Amino acid sequence: MNKKSVVTIGTFDGVHKGHRFLIDKTVLLAGNNKLKSIVISLEKPVKKVKGLLTTCDEKLEEIKALGVDEIILINVPSEILTYAADKFFDKFLLDELNVSEIVCGSDFAFGKDRKGDTNWLKKKAKNNNVKVSIVKYLKNSSKQISSSYIRTLLEKGDLKNAAKLLGRPYSFSGIPFKDKGFGKKLGFPTVNLKVNSDKLIPKGVYISIIVQKDKIYPSVTSVGSRLTFNRGGKIVPETHILNFDGIWKKTLTKVILLKKIRDEKKFKNAQALKAQISKDIAKSSKFFRFGKTG
Repeated sequence: MNKKSVVTIGTFDGVHKGHRFLIDKTVLLAGNNKLKSIVISLEKPVKKVKGLLTTCDEKLEEIKALGVDEIILINVPSEILTYAADKFFDKFLLDELNVSEIVCGSDFAFGKDRKGDTNWLKKKAKNNNVKVSIVKYLKNSSKQISSSYIRTLLEKGDLKNAAKLLGRPYSFSGIPFKDKGFGKKLGFPTVNLKVNSDKLIPKGVYISIIVQKDKIYPSVTSVGSRLTFNRGGKIVPETHILNFDGIWKKTLTKVILLKKIRDEKKFKNAQALKAQISKDIAKSSKFFRFGKTG
């Protein structure tokens, strides 16, 4: 039989501070009792959301960094998500994972139609000699830390508070691609990224950092549909690297958003846009203490 385990289950979109608290407790309980720590994560939310805080790969990377022994990814949709709560507990948690303890939040529920809530779980677990640790969700002031709340903060441009709840600045990654060269024509070449279409990339202009392997540069990032050029529709993140003169390789690149400068805006012509970009760059340079600070 498999080694006994401590298990936590969830979608974990964003792997925010609340998620980390659950996972850290799972790892700690497993370590203290010489058991196996297991995180069961849904590939993505069952219900459609306005963009993911973490792609599947990003989420797995964040969870792995927390020292978990095993991560089990459940695809959405998946047959296992149609299991009744009893079947999910008996066939999956008991038979396959040899669960000894389950760590969950107070509003946790699993199984078909979410019938396996915490009250059901406590009774079922007790009958099978399985412990249940119900963790109170972390709060920021009076507001519960949640993925949906973080999405709202990002869409409002409140990167500071979103970063506090995530435990890190918000970021996205993608592969650079050659586009129409609008930035270069204006005198501000950019790195344009192809990002997973499920990822939330809030519109606006941001002070940012761009990262590629061991390369880290301060930058300005614009996320929008290039309204001035009537490109409408497709959202493209474009990053201008400050004080950079070279060729950016077409390999995986991360952009970390630090502070929102302004909303996306349509300008009357290219010259007006160019003047505004110069102001955006000046603000970013000041932020990173480049150039004039006055």
